[in-house]
Amino acid sequence: MQLRQILAVVDASAAGVQAGWRAARLAWAHGATLSLVAPVALPDRHPASRHGPSAPPVRMRAALSDLAGSIAAAIGIRPKVAVDLEGEGGALLHKQARAASLVVVPASAGPAGATAWWQGNLAERLLREAGVPVLLVRRPAGTAHRSALVATGLDAEAAGPLLHAARWLCRPDGVLACHVLDPTIQRHLHAADLPLATVQSWMETAGRRAELALGQQLVQAGLPAGQALVLQGPALARLLHAQHSRAASLLVVGKPRRSRWADLLRPALARQLAARVASDVLWLPTPEPGARVARARLDGAQGAAWCAPPGGAPVLAPQRADARPLP
Repeated sequence: MQLRQILAVVDASAAGVQAGWRAARLAWAHGATLSLVAPVALPDRHPASRHGPSAPPVRMRAALSDLAGSIAAAIGIRPKVAVDLEGEGGALLHKQARAASLVVVPASAGPAGATAWWQGNLAERLLREAGVPVLLVRRPAGTAHRSALVATGLDAEAAGPLLHAARWLCRPDGVLACHVLDPTIQRHLHAADLPLATVQSWMETAGRRAELALGQQLVQAGLPAGQALVLQGPALARLLHAQHSRAASLLVVGKPRRSRWADLLRPALARQLAARVASDVLWLPTPEPGARVARARLDGAQGAAWCAPPGGAPVLAPQRADARPLP
């Protein structure tokens, strides 16, 4: 995964200018092309609102040209500039987003109030409709990402793209892969009325296995195997605590490409994290598992034998149908 083309969404705010400079520094570091696009909503259909000397598109295009000139004078990159006259989420913006490797968006971009609740912010719409990684910018463009927290799963399909994307913005020694064990399993074990020592031993074994699997994914991504962290408990609370305690300046998390109704009725973990952290957030689109993928995972889980806890009997091992319970 390499950055070939970077698109920055720039508005009239200071956060939009910082997003443009952050994208410019990334383009310079990776040798990628840079485009600046400003979504502008016309106040009315009068021709003066589009072509007049004080029209919003004319003033925004002049501001983009000034920003492009400053970037060219500072780092030697001359970005392309464009104004999307169809407002937020217009055709021009989506066309360039589909061709980009990364879209840089200020965290405050998008409508406010009930419109934002119904439509979602601009970053969510771009990820859902264009399927492109989105970087939500909150930090100043001059500050480097010295540490990154990657919330990931244990399989290569989930961990590989996230770990490679973290290296776009952070050095390899600053990337920390974090996985939160599903608390549902522990609740099911307690509901089965198993001894507390058995449940604790099983959870410790699951934690060690998760660390080994996560370390293997780190090695495959070219990162040190020791930069793995496995936590237990609610995913949202544990990830927020890990990000705050380690002062991670970048949070990398996958976000499923779900419908607007699904995001509205049941917000994804990536959306909840982005709303609660003060660092930059990198979203990577992850497809929803289809029926064939879900069936394959279920068959693999049923076919795997449950191992015995260390020092205990295999109380969770599958039994024969004619087996009698012990007295």
